[in-house]
Amino acid sequence: MNVKAIMFLSILVFALLAHSEEQDISQIVRVGQTKEQIKNILGDPYEKKIIKKSREPIWGPEEEFWDKIPDGTKLEVWRYKNDAGNLNLYFTDNNNHLAYKAFAPKGVVYESAQ
Repeated sequence: MNVKAIMFLSILVFALLAHSEEQDISQIVRVGQTKEQIKNILGDPYEKKIIKKSREPIWGPEEEFWDKIPDGTKLEVWRYKNDAGNLNLYFTDNNNHLAYKAFAPKGVVYESAQ
């Protein structure tokens, strides 16, 4: 890759990151992208954790896909946040490709039905 191409890509990534501070950052990444691709776009997550999917109910944007994940599945969760809200990215069973994503807009409160 030549110097001009590297400079162009650097400027493009910077512009995307600067713009991402104001927009729904979940629109920047797509299910199926690799961890490397996501890091190139958003940088390192502010938090990473490993969890096991359980039968316990969950509230929030994850409700859309949570029941599709088999109980006991190992999930690597990457968390990002900006002025628009919080983004959780889910990688399953040591997979390098994004399996699920959940975006919670800033100020939205999720409550249980109980």
